[in-house]
Amino acid sequence: MMKTVGHPSRLMIVELLLERGRLPVKDIYEAIDISQSNASQHLKALEEVGVLRSEREGKNIFYQIGNEKISHVLACVGDFTER
Repeated sequence: MMKTVGHPSRLMIVELLLERGRLPVKDIYEAIDISQSNASQHLKALEEVGVLRSEREGKNIFYQIGNEKISHVLACVGDFTER
């Protein structure tokens, strides 16, 4: 899981969703300034390891944090890297 989240774009996605909550794909790729296809690949990888979960509503797919423990993991990593 850490290897997957360690990618800079994926980390930005996780931090964005921790901050804002549930978002559609369009809001995610626009917020971190990457292409839709690139965002979809990163979102799929994060979903496969259980960090995110998705829900389809009509034509839109919404993503949110699927494992709340990820915020604690990132906080611990942040504390460690600040030393």
